[in-house]
Amino acid sequence: MNRRNGWHLLLAALLLLIGQMAHAQTCSAAITTINFGNVNPINGAAVSASGSITVTCNWTLVSLSPNAQACLNLNATTPLSMTNGGNALQYGLYQDAADSVAWGSISAGTSPISVTLAKPLIGTSANQTVSFYGLITANQPLVPTVSDSSTVYSQAFSGAQTALDYAYYLLTPPGCAAISTPATAFPFTVSATVVNDCLINASNLSFGTTGLLSSGINATTSISVTCTNNDAYRIALNGGGSGNVSARSMAQQGGGGGAVSYQLYLDAAHGTPWGDGTAGTSMYTSTGTGNAQTATVYGLVPAQTTPAPGNYSDTVTATVAF
Repeated sequence: MNRRNGWHLLLAALLLLIGQMAHAQTCSAAITTINFGNVNPINGAAVSASGSITVTCNWTLVSLSPNAQACLNLNATTPLSMTNGGNALQYGLYQDAADSVAWGSISAGTSPISVTLAKPLIGTSANQTVSFYGLITANQPLVPTVSDSSTVYSQAFSGAQTALDYAYYLLTPPGCAAISTPATAFPFTVSATVVNDCLINASNLSFGTTGLLSSGINATTSISVTCTNNDAYRIALNGGGSGNVSARSMAQQGGGGGAVSYQLYLDAAHGTPWGDGTAGTSMYTSTGTGNAQTATVYGLVPAQTTPAPGNYSDTVTATVAF
């Protein structure tokens, strides 16, 4: 073999080695889904969750670029929204547990997640896992459930919405904006389950002070209820001390033994007794809006034989079912 042919063979071998190095040195990303679990919109609280991304880079056995810079870009319109049909639940994805640095992308002029890896002393592959964080925005009481059931909201990121850019280097890492390697996608999904819930608060009802019970006495009070938007609910009133929803009575305080009959109604005309659905009574029914709703309780002490003077009262429990 002459010298010229030897140089040609050496050059060809070097070119083949460089080609193999360029082909073999690649990075990839594997990401977990992020699930916020159960979310209760009416409590107004923000909800946090987290996920992780594992970046793996490979080197040839002999490499002139022992370091790798990987940039994880999230290309998505903000604010981010998980959806169910036409309904939306807003949230954000962040690089830090304090939810102060949004996960962005070079193309949007924001900051991607950046990872630096070094070729191991033994072997040709290295990986690094980083966390990312999600936060559902507080005070979204109008987010509804569907069909009176817990409802899954989700957003899937795929295609150009996620982009892993990477570059190998010797000493100084390139900025993410300077990397021109064709990007690879790392699809993932964000989800949350919106649940039904109700909050209830009742005010006392007072018939005031009277002498003879020769005519009926009217009084009203209200029950405030806040239920998940689009969640059907009903409010029942129990029988109080008498245990009888169709024949309520207030007992004399102090053990006098007297009683005053009364009834609670759904309407001002006193046509529909409000109870638990038994003994000819009905319950209040409605559908939640995510905001507080008021139900009026109409009370009536009918004309009756006046018992001994004293204070008379009863304790009725209001229960909301949804």
